Amino acid sequence: MTSFYISEMTSEECSRAAEENSVVVIPMGSTELEGNHLPLGVDTIVADGIARRLNGIPGVFIGPTLPIGYSKWFLPFSGTISLETETLVRVLVEYVESLFKAGFRRFVFLNAHRGNNPCIESAARLLTGRHGIRIGMLSIWKLANDLCAIQDGLIEEGRFTHAGEIMTSTIMALKPEAVVVERMQADHPKSLKESAFKVQNSLGDIAFGGSVQTLYQDIREITDSGTMGDPTSATVEKGEAILARIAEYAGDFLKEFQKISLPWNPAEAACLP
Repeated sequence: MTSFYISEMTSEECSRAAEENSVVVIPMGSTELEGNHLPLGVDTIVADGIARRLNGIPGVFIGPTLPIGYSKWFLPFSGTISLETETLVRVLVEYVESLFKAGFRRFVFLNAHRGNNPCIESAARLLTGRHGIRIGMLSIWKLANDLCAIQDGLIEEGRFTHAGEIMTSTIMALKPEAVVVERMQADHPKSLKESAFKVQNSLGDIAFGGSVQTLYQDIREITDSGTMGDPTSATVEKGEAILARIAEYAGDFLKEFQKISLPWNPAEAACLP
């Protein structure tokens, strides 16, 4: 029986798996500061955990996880590892093109780090134009916010926060030994005292005048700990519920993704205007 994971297949099995509607899911995480109580690999651990829950969907296969993304703003904190944007774009392009040569035409990035988003988009635009393939992205923490914090009301914080209730709950469920419970405490992003801008997170989002816009700052102006929420209400049960809800949505997304036709056949590229 062909493995669910591409890295566990033989070359022959991989070739057989590459049918027209087959989808390769590419889990993406990061290695960066995640508060004083969580491991540096939170995003990677969660991306892997969601990917495992997709096992059994016909025609869906999991590529090797990328554990390093773009986290440059966290580099002042020890243990953070980041690629430059152009490096990460190149990695994504070459990753997908390697599997394109094997016959795969559909790819979905299962992304647990918002800092990766611009690189994924840049790579996807290049690849879809060059090869006529389908590329999508599932944003794990956006799904956690939309499905669990807003729709289901599962989260006491009411929204996703960095190293807060959602993140901590998922790691409690996936890797409980990695959570330093005695160091769990609420913390929040710091805003500049002389400004009306209210800092929302480490990515530059600031609330001002009824809208959220962007202000780029040194991370040390924003946080001392990396925690930008309240993890103290996190539980294993919430973590399991969050993971199950995201996996259910991801499964439905992938099945729908398999239905859409390819935009064009690469063999016909020369005929395109």
